[in-house]
Amino acid sequence: MVRIVYEIFLLDKIKIHVENPGALLIAHPECEEQVLNEADYIGSTSGLLKYTINSPADTFIVATETGILHKMMLNSPHKTFIPAPPNNACACNNCPYMKLNSIEKIYNCMKYEQPEIILDEELRLRAKLPIDRMLEISAKAGLKL
Repeated sequence: MVRIVYEIFLLDKIKIHVENPGALLIAHPECEEQVLNEADYIGSTSGLLKYTINSPADTFIVATETGILHKMMLNSPHKTFIPAPPNNACACNNCPYMKLNSIEKIYNCMKYEQPEIILDEELRLRAKLPIDRMLEISAKAGLKL
């Protein structure tokens, strides 16, 4: 069974927060509640990036898909970004589904409105919940998506 990235960041894996007392723990809203309760900041991927750029802090523990770390380092080369969990050799914080998307695929989907995706209404409503949750958290943080 593939475990999605946000289910991986259990609190016991965030022990790195204790090992780096000055670091801020930032988390994507789809992380488990235990992690969100400990997070110094919760936001969408773009929200996390903006937060690290604008924050005076210099060290961040990042509980989200690791693809964002490169952008964080480019935008704030003087800051330190620690992926959570710290042992990245397992690649468990790399979401296999995010890598399937590309700008070209998104462009073609929007232009041709293909492929059509038909979902059972119950599944559609369940899938909509994390999107609504991200938008709500972003709105509370004053972010525009």
